[in-house]
Amino acid sequence: MRAPPKQSSAYVCTFVDYLGLSILTPVLPFYLSDKGVEHVELWAGAILSAQFVAVIIGNLVWGNVADRYGTKRAFIATMTGDSVLFGLTAVANTPWQLLVVRFFTGAFSPLVPSLTHVFLSLPPEKTSAGLGMYSLTICMGYVVGSSLVGIVYDSLGWLGTSLIPTAAAALALAYVLALPSLEMDQGEREKPSGVKRALTSGLFVVHAASQFLAGWAMNLSFSVLVIHLKREHEWSIAHVSYAFLAVAIMLAFLFLYGVPRLVALLGTERLCLMGSVLLLPTTALLSSPLRNVSGLVFTTLVCLQFASICVFNLPNQGRARDIGDRYTVNGTGAVSGAGRTFFAFGQAASPFASLALYSQLGSGTPWLLLLALIAAILFLHIHLGIWKVSWIARAITCAPEDPLGGPALPAHAVKAAATWKEGRGPQQASVMMSPAATWTAETDPDADSTTSSDGDGAGAPNSDDAPQHVAHMGVRERADPDPAVAMP
Repeated sequence: MRAPPKQSSAYVCTFVDYLGLSILTPVLPFYLSDKGVEHVELWAGAILSAQFVAVIIGNLVWGNVADRYGTKRAFIATMTGDSVLFGLTAVANTPWQLLVVRFFTGAFSPLVPSLTHVFLSLPPEKTSAGLGMYSLTICMGYVVGSSLVGIVYDSLGWLGTSLIPTAAAALALAYVLALPSLEMDQGEREKPSGVKRALTSGLFVVHAASQFLAGWAMNLSFSVLVIHLKREHEWSIAHVSYAFLAVAIMLAFLFLYGVPRLVALLGTERLCLMGSVLLLPTTALLSSPLRNVSGLVFTTLVCLQFASICVFNLPNQGRARDIGDRYTVNGTGAVSGAGRTFFAFGQAASPFASLALYSQLGSGTPWLLLLALIAAILFLHIHLGIWKVSWIARAITCAPEDPLGGPALPAHAVKAAATWKEGRGPQQASVMMSPAATWTAETDPDADSTTSSDGDGAGAPNSDDAPQHVAHMGVRERADPDPAVAMP
């Protein structure tokens, strides 16, 4: 029998975790209303935000556990916690009980160990496809959980519905226990170094800010989708579940086929820029009176919003590997964890803030705030020199002279891929996931030293055969263009 892929445990754990986290999203307003709770929108926002506040803590803790003790041990701990706390959700009957239980549920999120596991188990050239599958399992867990509850809630009730993710987490735990650890997970690993320098680079700043925006936009769209369809269009919970199913079908196509192919065709930075620009018109339409025309029109606009988030954030997640490989030794999990922490910050703050604005100032105000956040992220990229104003139009039109990368790999990426195949591991196989061969850069005298000290240990050593680069705000660039691998 063929063995399952090495990264399969990461996909299983992320799917099950988000299945359990999301099962509250469509049913919570209905459940609280049935209980006679006042201020349903505020309580729903507070409970959903509480679990994602705890995800922030979990991201920091479990990322370090994965770096130090291996991803399998992190999976065992998080799936055990999910099994227990999903079960406690079934017997929580008051808003305060739900608030406390869901807070601790969020703390056992396996997202960062899963992302680290994908990076460690796949060679660099397959990272984009791996990230697509990773992101798909998160969104599918969210959407399947939200859709499932609409189908079974009337027949199973609160108790039976809550036990579904409990059983799924127990099965995921058994699956993880049955699989062998990665070779690099055997025993205690070397203490990560170079993390501080990685987290102070300009590329990490924009990566973290973009993660925050994606988390905010994602949970805004999910939470407001339910409330708006229920309140303004009088949809039942079953009809709301169909809206989530439509989102699931679209995301499945984008994560499995659409975005990975676009990354290969256009390059990471150009696609990330295009996604951020696409978010502007979709958000503007949601803030307009069009959202009130009909439930179908509103659902269609939300689907377009999710598509733009997907195009924006999937390539942004690929930046974490490059930052970790460029600046750290054994620190990819810490970098990924820090980035996912900002994503969780956005997820945690968004439901309560968005639903509070929705209930107090009108249904269009959450989308207006998102518009301001998108503009701020674009400005940050330009201010730090990661993007230029003149690139926006060329990125959208895919002009041939656009300096934002393309399908070919620069010379150092080709050499790094060869390093991986020789068996020297991902930390030495440092591939630029966002190539920018002709960007204007200022020389960083510390960027290519053999080792770098930043207070938490030496930085990642450079290979003797690695080409020299110039660096600006954390983005590496090729100083010796090779016509054979030149970017378009």
